[in-house]
Amino acid sequence: MRAAASASASASTAGPIALSLGDRCVLCVGGLTGARNHYRVEIETRAGRFLHHDGGREDNLHRLTPMLAAADIVICASGNISHNAYHLVKSTCKKLGKPCVLVKGTGIASFLDGLGHLAASEAPQEGRSARGDRVLRGKR
Repeated sequence: MRAAASASASASTAGPIALSLGDRCVLCVGGLTGARNHYRVEIETRAGRFLHHDGGREDNLHRLTPMLAAADIVICASGNISHNAYHLVKSTCKKLGKPCVLVKGTGIASFLDGLGHLAASEAPQEGRSARGDRVLRGKR
């Protein structure tokens, strides 16, 4: 059983690796503080630039708006940020037409699912304006 879970985890990380971020700036909002370096590695492995805001836990929310403006792509762990940060991320991304993935989980697997979702959604949408938000729901 443990080997099957390990193989499943390896398969889930293999897909998004093909995604090249092409020097785009990816803002990660929320997530686990201890996983921040893992998020950075995953972004930089794909030739992206990494920004992080903790979603209002310690980082001031006033810093979030300019970070959203500077980012090309936003991945937000929506279950681990303040309500104000959540609404700010969602409304700003929609207003600016920025691709935004709202993931329910806070771990690396959720983060990789978000990257995979970006890869799947960006390929057919090139040349079109993005709607600005995507929601991934965890299995229950």
